Amino acid sequence: MATAESRPFRTPSASAVLAQLHVVSPSSDVEHISDTWGPGDDVVIRGVATLTDDFWADTGIEPHEDVWLVAVATCTPARIRWRAQSRFKCEGSVWSTELELTATGADLAVALSADLWVVGPGRTGSPNPDKAVHRSAKLWQMPEPLLIPLERDGSDFPTSALSFSATGRRAVPWLVETVPDAEPHWSISSAIRLYINTDLDICRQIADGTAGHTLYGAIECDIHLATLHLLGGWSDSIGAIELESLAEGDHRSMAALGLSISTSLGLTVDEGCRLAREDPLTLASRSREALNLFQRRDT
Repeated sequence: MATAESRPFRTPSASAVLAQLHVVSPSSDVEHISDTWGPGDDVVIRGVATLTDDFWADTGIEPHEDVWLVAVATCTPARIRWRAQSRFKCEGSVWSTELELTATGADLAVALSADLWVVGPGRTGSPNPDKAVHRSAKLWQMPEPLLIPLERDGSDFPTSALSFSATGRRAVPWLVETVPDAEPHWSISSAIRLYINTDLDICRQIADGTAGHTLYGAIECDIHLATLHLLGGWSDSIGAIELESLAEGDHRSMAALGLSISTSLGLTVDEGCRLAREDPLTLASRSREALNLFQRRDT
């Protein structure tokens, strides 16, 4: 259901602010940025805005008061937000401003959303002088944020390299994370992701494919455990027959990934999900054995 934000101060009409937001780097249409962006690349966004005469009349703000354009970019998977702001200035008779915001590539993953706000001293209408002005009121924002997809729709397992220390993750070389409320029919790219820790030197070897067999096997083992554990959480409401049906209907779904993993381990999908929930050590051992990690040593 759509909701409208209630603001206890005077706001301008939608047409009182003329604003544009676009991506400067990578140099590509938003729809095709995933074809040119790579893990570690910064994303630079530029915002431009102009205030019409109606803005001042609608808000009751005086032109000599400071009004700011604020850009906010959010990467939800990385749990990071960037912010930049610029004050409106009058040149001739036009009140306008522009700004650039850089989302750090080392911290980006999956997708980025960007928005523009106009912030200033909102008039509340209160007879109390101390409450008559909201000093940092969000007076206006874009009707919809700009959504910037960063992941490719390829066959590679969804992977992102980012700083674990900056995102509050443990200081380990990698983590396999699943979306808590992901369902078996969700796509692999939407439900699970391998994160590589750029704080550690081993990250470069993992990313460029030069790390040893044992290390990649350990990563694959973690993917096995995470996938079957996620699907195991649905085993009480979705049986093996339905999981198999989902897998057959969409080879990019989590159900398909779980079925493929279970088969590679010599298990039914029911057995794989049960072990993931009840005996993960046995499942991990079986996964390592299937990946030949007990016999091969890198030199």
